[in-house]
Amino acid sequence: MSNLYTILQRPGVVAATHSGSFHADDILAAAALRLANPAVSIVRTREQEQLDAADILFDVGRVFDAAACRFDHHQLEYREARDNGIPFSSFGLIWRELGAQLCGSAAAASRIDRWLVQGVDAVDCGVTLSKETPAVNVMSISSALGSFNPGWQDDTSAQARLDAFERAVAWAMAILQNTIREARASEAARAVVVQGEVQEAGRLLVLDSDVPWKEVVLGSPEFAQLLYVVSPDSQAKWHVNAVPDRAGSFDNRKSLPAAWAGLDGEQLDAVVGITGCVFCHRGRFVAGHRSKDGALKMAHLALQD
Repeated sequence: MSNLYTILQRPGVVAATHSGSFHADDILAAAALRLANPAVSIVRTREQEQLDAADILFDVGRVFDAAACRFDHHQLEYREARDNGIPFSSFGLIWRELGAQLCGSAAAASRIDRWLVQGVDAVDCGVTLSKETPAVNVMSISSALGSFNPGWQDDTSAQARLDAFERAVAWAMAILQNTIREARASEAARAVVVQGEVQEAGRLLVLDSDVPWKEVVLGSPEFAQLLYVVSPDSQAKWHVNAVPDRAGSFDNRKSLPAAWAGLDGEQLDAVVGITGCVFCHRGRFVAGHRSKDGALKMAHLALQD
């Protein structure tokens, strides 16, 4: 357990960050602190006396010392970065200390670092992750949080900026809570997938829960021969899913039979040779049946095609 998490359990703990305009890194760092202790007091100031008195400093102070709960990244000698080269901003530094406790596991915290934290850190540290299509701007969470800042046409008093900061932190807390929920669910789904029933010499996986499986399947040598996954959906149907050849691809290791493409109901029944078929997507990456047994029969027939 990190020293930061321990200090956050104390009553009356005070964290401080800079005043003025805020960015996604300090907003999300504040959100993480609030998730660890909703009662933490967050002071926004440039007054050195107030900064020195705070139990926790983030994104200000020009000192990085995790043991002393000082989390700035603007000093010239700062060198904290991940193995992939992306530096840690204040959000990343605090997430590194609190993530596992907030998520309940290091694996879920690592997911959120990949999904959310690294992108925010990269933007704040001036690291370009991708080139945007000309004339198209994709709004990132960094720009969305930045939009909470008062504009030139707004009230820019200290109180107005503080109110805007608190609104942004509340929004960021909701985003962070949702992301933690998704990361936990992904880790739980991994456990379900690896315990699924493997048939047909590793070419067919049968799951009794509607869980996301692609990440696990595509990232594990154990499933290198897998062609189809049979699983239920939320509408009481069963799906036969073709395994894509890589993440994000619509090309399959083995597509469903061409004769099934685009058919549904009785037309599909006639071609497949069993009753109860629901549909087969024209892209041949998914088909449906009203029962588990029927979906299994479809999968076995597809393997023989």
